[in-house]
Amino acid sequence: MSTALLDQVVAFVREKFTKREVVTVQEYGGEFSGEEIDKVSFTCPAIFIAQLGWTPGATGNRLAGRNTRTVSMSAFVVTKSGRGRADRMREAMQLAERLTLALRAWIPQDSNGPYAIAPLDEDPTAENLYGRAVDKAGLALWLVRWQQDVRSRVPPGQAFELLSVEVHSNAHQGVVPESQQPDRPPLSVSHEITFPPQEP
Repeated sequence: MSTALLDQVVAFVREKFTKREVVTVQEYGGEFSGEEIDKVSFTCPAIFIAQLGWTPGATGNRLAGRNTRTVSMSAFVVTKSGRGRADRMREAMQLAERLTLALRAWIPQDSNGPYAIAPLDEDPTAENLYGRAVDKAGLALWLVRWQQDVRSRVPPGQAFELLSVEVHSNAHQGVVPESQQPDRPPLSVSHEITFPPQEP
């Protein structure tokens, strides 16, 4: 059910910022730091969204009850500027502030699906993750953190089935599978168009 929250957060953040304001909005596999900079291809300004885990039970009163968990979310705001460290910091700080305001006012979609997602009960927190590796790359990095409650509307056994993943692959390590040839020749379509002569 936490993937349902991640999907909604990524879509919401992408919707709140134009491509000019924030070029890259995408989920990330963990905490984004200075060590990650040269391992990831992205265009600034960028917001990387990650889930950092969950705990059983709710933080607020919106989704109290069984099958509720508190999910820890994070957004890493990255900016780049040739004008200097202070300008980069201010740009990242402003995007982080806009993001916290947007998240605080966000009402997640409720499609009466298997999971209910609550709005935030408390304001997100934000912090400057300045470091030498970040500065050396000409970037600024801010972290926005918040918690959000998610409740499963189905019993745990049914939720287990909903979250199952089935993977089919015919590839083997070190072996490139041969492409299958079609049983029949490929279909070709031709069409002839005749235009009436133009009058002088």
